[in-house]
Amino acid sequence: MNEKMNSRQASEHGGKVSRRSTRTFVEEEQQQQQKNGQESRTSSGDEMDVEMVKGGGEFRATNVAVVFRPVAVDLGMDVTDLFPARLEDRDKQVLAVLQGAKASTKSKTDERPINFGKVIPGVYRSSFPGEEDFNYLKTLGLKTVLSLVKKDFPPEFEAFMKQNGIRHYVIDMQGTKKVDIPEEIMNSIMEIVLEKKNHPLLIHCNHGKHRTGCAVAVMRHVAGWNIDSIIQEYQGFAAPKIRDCDVSYITQYKVSSLEGLFLRRAQRLRIAKKPSPNERMLKFLMLTAIILSIWFTTFLIW
Repeated sequence: MNEKMNSRQASEHGGKVSRRSTRTFVEEEQQQQQKNGQESRTSSGDEMDVEMVKGGGEFRATNVAVVFRPVAVDLGMDVTDLFPARLEDRDKQVLAVLQGAKASTKSKTDERPINFGKVIPGVYRSSFPGEEDFNYLKTLGLKTVLSLVKKDFPPEFEAFMKQNGIRHYVIDMQGTKKVDIPEEIMNSIMEIVLEKKNHPLLIHCNHGKHRTGCAVAVMRHVAGWNIDSIIQEYQGFAAPKIRDCDVSYITQYKVSSLEGLFLRRAQRLRIAKKPSPNERMLKFLMLTAIILSIWFTTFLIW
């Protein structure tokens, strides 16, 4: 009798029955009722129970649901192949990311840059890479490096880019504790990191914590990550200097601001290529001068 009722209730709720570990029927009923009475912050998907233990930097099983949905916004270009297509693969990805955030190095311990991590296949994050990191970075086959700081780059840094044919983009993103992150700055970052032709790509700031952390968080919003997971990843890399302003930005970020991102870029490029009235007038005057010069020379010869 109970099994029939449970089956009918699952059908009435659209068949959205998540896989759980050893939970009793009563616990499932209570959680389902609580879920129905609250507004969900994410759409349907599998659940994973992960939480970062405050102060301990460890992860343990809890009731935090890590729920995924398809790409959350139409960017004007298909980016779905940047993210796992199957829920099981997405579950594995988020666990790997959170574990990597917990294990991120805050001091130099190996050949990798401090706070190095894989965001998605083909996109990496780190602190400002030094000369001692170049051998490892070379193994990544980087096509692009995106620097979120504008400074006098060391000669060896620029030489590394040139020797390995790496495109270097610089976006002057101010420190997040100083000013709010302008929408146009974040949009410019997303235009680069979500463009697959730029991959493999490394995004970095000074310490790989706050500016880079906020940019990666926006990528997670695009992929439809649960907000709790996004915050946990940020905290893992930013610890022990977690900024409330960053957490607020990540929590309140509206992914809808990226709607049509690449269409807007294409429009800007078309406008930039279109000659201005002054340029057209200059070309006309130059052509006129050439014609008059030819005519005058011909007249003198005759």
